[in-house]
Amino acid sequence: MSGSIESYATSAGRKWMVRYRDESGRQRKKKALPTKRAATLYLADLQVKQARGEWIDPNAGKVTVGMLYDSWRAGQGHAKATTLHNLELNWARHVQPRWGSVEIGKIRPSAVRGWITEMSTPVPKLSEGEPVRDEHGTIVMTAVGVPTIERAFGILRQILTLAVQDRLIPSNPAAGVKLPKRQHNSRGYLTHQQVELLAEQVGDDRLVIQFLAYTGLRWGEMAALRVRDFDMLRRRVNITEAVAEVKGKVVWSSPKTHERRTVPFPAFLAEPLAQLMRGRGREDLVFGNGKAVLRVSNWRPRVFNKAIAKLCRFDEDGVPTTSFPKVSPHDLRHTAASLAISAGANVKAVQTMLGHASAAMTLDTYADLFPDDLEVVADALQRQREQALGGHAGRALGVPSGS
Repeated sequence: MSGSIESYATSAGRKWMVRYRDESGRQRKKKALPTKRAATLYLADLQVKQARGEWIDPNAGKVTVGMLYDSWRAGQGHAKATTLHNLELNWARHVQPRWGSVEIGKIRPSAVRGWITEMSTPVPKLSEGEPVRDEHGTIVMTAVGVPTIERAFGILRQILTLAVQDRLIPSNPAAGVKLPKRQHNSRGYLTHQQVELLAEQVGDDRLVIQFLAYTGLRWGEMAALRVRDFDMLRRRVNITEAVAEVKGKVVWSSPKTHERRTVPFPAFLAEPLAQLMRGRGREDLVFGNGKAVLRVSNWRPRVFNKAIAKLCRFDEDGVPTTSFPKVSPHDLRHTAASLAISAGANVKAVQTMLGHASAAMTLDTYADLFPDDLEVVADALQRQREQALGGHAGRALGVPSGS
């Protein structure tokens, strides 16, 4: 980078200016430097940064977050339709209103942290996503939970990462910003008896309840199962596809972790499953009528919620009058984990059954269900020591008897 230093007169005295050409050959200048030394150091710094490929156009930071969003969104074509739909919702509801018109060069870490604090602040008597309005009816903030904050922040951080990669800004102001920790809500784990009670209440769809509660499949994985996916002799089901609803349309994709897996099912389900598949072809769906996907958006209010309402009653103050927990269809997945762990399944088996990305994820999700085996370990070590040494610990260490 070539450049020159010039001085010029102002009403406040002489100032110094640096003239230089950027990487494209365009001539630029930096004015109002107080001394020749400051101008010399400024030019030297520019030359070093350009030699290292670190020079950033001072005007590049005038691009707004909204302008970059389209480029970033275009690069998400590999994501599933459900993921893209959620990205668009979170952008429109939480990111765009705050950052869409902000120049990326003006974003500071303190402003990002302030945004996180605003979203994290509890708002009395507001449900998730309900807007807060001022006296003029203008939305001033939105009450959101930690998962929503994580998704909204992730969009902003990735957009700013793209800006750094394109050398529009020197560093990511969202890097290192801490998010609030998730508070694990209490889950509705059903017992074997409660699973049967719920299955009886749904009538003809009892197998849906039992299958979800004893395999841990996600609804979209269960609804996508075809006759060919079952190995009835080994009592295994192969999870290769999943379905979801996006804007009212059924979308087919791979399972959530993009990995196929095989899940076992108990023997008592074999006969009902065989009866359900009788007369259907290999490519027919197992649950539902065999042709159309069983949609949770229809099935939950039509079947599931009515069954729960009969089992889980409340008084006029909202206090439960029965011991049956209020659960959702997804809670049947948690029930499967609970029943498997109580039956003695180890963390790797539960991870495989549920299709978690890692055993660490399974432990983090269901740490409260795995038993505390510390005393068992200590007792086992004691027994093994006694068996190995036969009461002669001293001789094993080379200590003479009687010493």
